[in-house]
Parts: sequence; C-alpha cells; structure tokens
Amino acid sequence: MNDKTLVKINDILTAKREMSVEADLVVLVTGMVPRADNSVASLFKLPKGRDRFFNEIHMKLRPVETVIDGITICGACQGPKNIMESVNSALSAAAKSFSYVSKGELELEPIIAKIEKDLCTWCGACAEACPFNAIKMVKDEKKEIAAINNSICKGCGMCLPVCPTDAINLIAYSNREIESMIDALAGE
Repeated sequence: MNDKTLVKINDILTAKREMSVEADLVVLVTGMVPRADNSVASLFKLPKGRDRFFNEIHMKLRPVETVIDGITICGACQGPKNIMESVNSALSAAAKSFSYVSKGELELEPIIAKIEKDLCTWCGACAEACPFNAIKMVKDEKKEIAAINNSICKGCGMCLPVCPTDAINLIAYSNREIESMIDALAGE
C-alpha cells in the first residue's frame, strides 16, 4: 500500500478476528524481567515470587515491606511498573524506612534462639539450617561454640531440631516449658 504501514493483528478479545490497522509508527516492547545479578537478594535473604521479582508482605496492606524487618522495596524490583507507580512506591518505602529510623531504637523479636554454652560443641548444623544467617561460630574459653546474633534472629526455630546436643532453645519455648504446658493441658 504505497508508503503506508499496515499492521495485521489477531484480536483475541473479539472472537479472534484478524484486523488490519494503518499505523504511523510501530513500537515493539519486550517484556520486563528481573535483573540477573542476585547478590542483593542473597545478601538480605529477600523472598522472590514465581516471576523472580521481590515479594512484598501484602500487596494492598503492606505493599513495600518485606518479611525482613527494616528492608523495604519499591519500584520495578517488585514487577513492571510505570514511572508514577514507581515514584509512589518509592515515597511509601521512604516513609516506612523513616518510621524505623525516627524511633531511635530498633524493635527486635522477643522470641529468639538461645545457646546453652555448656552443651554446645559447634558442629555447624544450626548455622547451615538458619535461613537468616543469624548463627556464627565463636571461641569460648576452652572450645568453639555457636553464637546467635539477636538482631538478625527471627525465632523461626529452624536451628532447634538439627542440634545433636539439644543446646538451642527458643526463649519462652524451651523443652521444659513446652512439656509443662502439655502436662497442664493433660491435667497432670
């Protein structure tokens, strides 16, 4: 058709009819994919969805917060967004981050893991099981033992069952406390 550009499309919204449209300009856009470099995600243990973009806690109620306290996400790291959506999520993330900083003190989880130094022989199983990298090896007076970083520990309890010497307990949920709760429920 002379110097006119004719675009033929298969319109799936209207009974799969083929349509022809005369266009002045044709722009092809590829789909957005998350970046291949995964170092930030592995450093902070940020959860990702099936689409490999970072996940927020709740899309409507907590749209910029992650399951890691103090880490907020915004913009295209959550998925494809236009400029206005990216700016709005950045403002929301900045406001949420400021709410953490403005308190002057960081609130920590009250239930965290605790190591009994006398029982620990440092096998490293707890450090491998911890999804937050909260357990490190330290040297005590005589031996190497595990140590919990209280600001990182979330009290998930993943380290408890892998300890061969039973040297790890959750605060307020030690074996003795759980057994006494069961005894109280059983009526003993």
